[in-house]
Amino acid sequence: MPVTKTESIIRELKNGIASGQLGRTGDRFMTVRELGASRGVSLKTAFRILSKLKEEGILEKVGRDHRIAPVLSSAVRTGKPLLIGFLATCLESPYFAKLACHAEEFAHSIGASLIIASSNYSFETECERLQMFCRQGVAGILICPWASAPEQEAFYAGLPVPYVMLGRKLESADCDAVLVNNQKAAQKTARHLLDQGITEFAYIGQSGKLRDQRLFGFRAELAAAGITLAESDILRMDGQNSGQCRKTMMKFLKKKRKGTLGLFCYHDLFAIRAINLCHELGLRVPDDIAVAGFDDLPGAAETWPSLTSVSYPVQDMARLAFESLYARIKFGRIGGGVCRYLDSKLIVRDSTLLRKKTTGSTIK
Repeated sequence: MPVTKTESIIRELKNGIASGQLGRTGDRFMTVRELGASRGVSLKTAFRILSKLKEEGILEKVGRDHRIAPVLSSAVRTGKPLLIGFLATCLESPYFAKLACHAEEFAHSIGASLIIASSNYSFETECERLQMFCRQGVAGILICPWASAPEQEAFYAGLPVPYVMLGRKLESADCDAVLVNNQKAAQKTARHLLDQGITEFAYIGQSGKLRDQRLFGFRAELAAAGITLAESDILRMDGQNSGQCRKTMMKFLKKKRKGTLGLFCYHDLFAIRAINLCHELGLRVPDDIAVAGFDDLPGAAETWPSLTSVSYPVQDMARLAFESLYARIKFGRIGGGVCRYLDSKLIVRDSTLLRKKTTGSTIK
């Protein structure tokens, strides 16, 4: 059945509102007369179009104006229960557990139900979980992706429902994503360690990650200072294998060095393990090993010495991801994926302070 001009205009307006081209939440929308003039339709047709958008909860009447309605609040007005999937990388990680908790809060706030699962650092498991979500009839999925190779990334294109990525944007996947600028955050960390007068560095990363933006940023900032991070000073470990992780870290930390080692870890769990092993080996933190982490988990401030770590608003990540996903569900296809970046902060604590005595400072 051919699409009428009115239907085409409604679809165009939905896409413009969903992508932000026609304004943001709360902005004044076109009047009947303005809409009729801009789209070349009668006042009667323009009125019908605005009424349709208002009926669907996309616009709301405030005084005499039509304004763009909040994306999530419009879900409540539809009265249609939604089932949403949330796929974390590892629910044993405090970071992913916190992210899932906030996602569940937003789901409940709009009357939706959330199915939560974990890939446990396995692409095969990730595929199984995503297919399971689709069989369960989810309207959309929030994904913390683990795929790394192009042939793996191609899997997402076959998903029959909208999805939004959290934490990573895959190069071949045309979808919305909510990201932290990991590379910039790692550069801040490297600069902080350099400012402490450190000249030797190492990195502990997660095995299986072919494109690690945290490593790229750390390396780039060191290179800008004329320091090369050798491959022998990059450890890639499986955080799930605690025994092997401990053995590898222990062997590396025992190496003799001329001065303080600046150790940057992919996440706080690696960093806290490193600090604990330093205590066992009689190494002083930060005098012998200055340790920095990523995620600023609750335990970062409680460990001794307190851990310098990159912090970012996990709740805002969940909110933005939910808004993006619901826009995809409600408006359908709205063109290419949109990346939304959140700013990070480096919370400086005792584990890296060689010269400064003030702890808990923040580097934006």
